[in-house]
Amino acid sequence: MRKSMVLCAAALSALAGTSSLTRAATLYSDNFNTAASAANWKVNVAPTGQDANQSAEFGYDYSVFGIPAAPGSLDTLGLRLRANIPGGAAAPVTTRPPGVTGGLSVSPLNQNFGTNYRATFYAWSNFNGSPVLNGSGLADNANSEGGTNNVMFGIGTSGTVPLVVANTLPVTNATMDGIGFATTGDGGIVNDYRIYPASGTIVPSGNSAYAAGATANTNAYYMNLFPSVGAPAIQQTLSTAEYPSDPSNTQAGTTQAGAFGFAWHQVVLTKNGNTITWDVDGSRIATFDASSTTLGGNNIALGVSDANSSTTRHPSLLFTVFDNLTVTNEVPEPTSLGLLALAALPALRRRRSA
Repeated sequence: MRKSMVLCAAALSALAGTSSLTRAATLYSDNFNTAASAANWKVNVAPTGQDANQSAEFGYDYSVFGIPAAPGSLDTLGLRLRANIPGGAAAPVTTRPPGVTGGLSVSPLNQNFGTNYRATFYAWSNFNGSPVLNGSGLADNANSEGGTNNVMFGIGTSGTVPLVVANTLPVTNATMDGIGFATTGDGGIVNDYRIYPASGTIVPSGNSAYAAGATANTNAYYMNLFPSVGAPAIQQTLSTAEYPSDPSNTQAGTTQAGAFGFAWHQVVLTKNGNTITWDVDGSRIATFDASSTTLGGNNIALGVSDANSSTTRHPSLLFTVFDNLTVTNEVPEPTSLGLLALAALPALRRRRSA
């Protein structure tokens, strides 16, 4: 019996020796609590010359919009990104002047996270709904007055180029040099959940790379994951202060089921060799095989962009906040150790019965 126990212990020890990543090591982290974080990040804007109309604010207090602290936070400080800001980030206006389809992505400076790594963070997508008296409020996309923004998550990028998309393609001067995943806060554009290979052209709906097999937020899979929610109450006050004559408050009502907006969501991007996965709140959204794709590097990107060239009438309400980012080296399946232990049990039992 003692010999079998030694063999079992040796087998478990061997597994531990070959699974040095069982306890993931932190490669990079940022809670975005201070403006000083900006010095550690590269901001990439597209199209060229549109820097003044995009904004990355580190250490931003998002509680002014009624947004609660992100899970795991004791504060309400994070990274706020805005795209296609009417009038520019320095002096936004609510008159909806013509804009340019564009945005920005940000990446930690000079990072190479290796072959296997995982980025975990929280994202909140905020937008304005319709001022039209239609009873839909935040659920209305057709009259959202420029409230449709993309939220971008990238992995396998060099971190030195803008991962900025419109709908099915990158915008002018953007370069998709990694694997990009994008979603809209408000839903309703058919391609609400998208995969962008390094080529830049989205993986079409119906492809098995999507766990739902579809890209529209109206698919039952997304609707079950993301129920309808409302905006924080204070945002109705903020909306009314800008447009008291609106027949319907832009922040009233609820989001479309299946839409990403108005909730903190945990986003996990994982690169395990050539397999790239995107999970939200513990559920798989997409899996992409990058074996035939040339990646620009092993960095990550967070970004936003406008899905349309038109600008919003509520620039203060259209943004995405990120918080509590951690990048770790990839871990093996947690069941592997248990499986080996189970495999060793028959030998132990045989020894006991002998």
